[in-house]
Amino acid sequence: MIDRWFSKMCRNAGLAIHHVANPTEKKTVRHTTEEKQISPTVTLRRTTIEEIEVKKNGIQ
Repeated sequence: MIDRWFSKMCRNAGLAIHHVANPTEKKTVRHTTEEKQISPTVTLRRTTIEEIEVKKNGIQ
């Protein structure tokens, strides 16, 4: 039990350090939402998000 939370803590600390050392910048290109009312109680909603990720040196 102790091993599980310690492993998660170490991983999150490592990811935080990695993101500080190698920052990425994300830019949302398009965000659309489509709704369709099927009945008075049911609505279908589709959300689409398209993103471009730009890294530090332009290398992916």
